[in-house]
Amino acid sequence: MLVLHNPLVGSKRRDVLGVLAVVGLTTAVAVVGGASGDFRSRWYAELQKPAWQPSGATIGTVWSVLYVSIAAAGSMLWLRRRRAGPELATLFVTQSLLNAAWTLLFTRAKRPDLAAADCVALTAVNVGLVASAWRVRRLAALLLVPYLLWTAFATFLSWTIYRLNR
Repeated sequence: MLVLHNPLVGSKRRDVLGVLAVVGLTTAVAVVGGASGDFRSRWYAELQKPAWQPSGATIGTVWSVLYVSIAAAGSMLWLRRRRAGPELATLFVTQSLLNAAWTLLFTRAKRPDLAAADCVALTAVNVGLVASAWRVRRLAALLLVPYLLWTAFATFLSWTIYRLNR
């Protein structure tokens, strides 16, 4: 019996595994942020914060929506990986690492200065991610725009908290 190799089977498998990896990475970042945050500590409670800082519930809700959009955009980009090139994957992984680092730097290391610097880097990476995604899949880029805007806001908030507590 002659068995023919079907290249589409391997491609579909890579598609599914890649999407699962993107969703898994994004979920891991969300879990790290949720599990590592210590926003009930005495240290955090005593920090001076601007009056315009959103409530914890608002921040949690925004992040929940953003993580879904990040995973959806990343999955779309993975499915266009041949067109995207390796720099897009590098940007996606880098934003994930910077995102996960913020909570650890801010609440565990108690370093608002380093958290603000991390946020600057995260926002810069997200500018590159949106711009690169635009050339590959515009819907994915549009799904990442709220994340970019939120990280820009978070950068200003982090910097403000740092300045208020120097």
